[in-house]
Amino acid sequence: MDRRLAELVEELTTSGEPRLDPGRMKELKKICKSSEEHISHIYHLLMTRLNEEHAEMRFSAFQIVQELFTRSHQFRTLVISNFQELLELTVGIDYEQPLPPPKDVAQKLRKAAIKSVQDWHEKYGEAYKKLSLGYHFLKHNKKV
Repeated sequence: MDRRLAELVEELTTSGEPRLDPGRMKELKKICKSSEEHISHIYHLLMTRLNEEHAEMRFSAFQIVQELFTRSHQFRTLVISNFQELLELTVGIDYEQPLPPPKDVAQKLRKAAIKSVQDWHEKYGEAYKKLSLGYHFLKHNKKV
């Protein structure tokens, strides 16, 4: 199953398509549902993809993060435990590490990440202190 998860993440993040393949996403979510170990594994696979120096890969990986964040408490906990890194890799809050090219996709990624953080804060902010702190950091320090 771990190998299949890695294959699915690879296929979904290297397709170059602006939207995730619904069939592959369905399979990925089904595998994640079957075990908490799979949630942890996919989190690490996605963080590796978010570190790639290519905005399209990061955007696809972030779309998977969005899907799983709303479905799994364990996944939310993992994402929020390393929330600053997620913001650096998707919003580009560190000026020394700007988002990678292509620029148009990087802008799309940034907008999607900011919108997601706002949505997540509205839905889950009370339960996750780091999420609330990250949201307020973006709003007040980065003025987004």
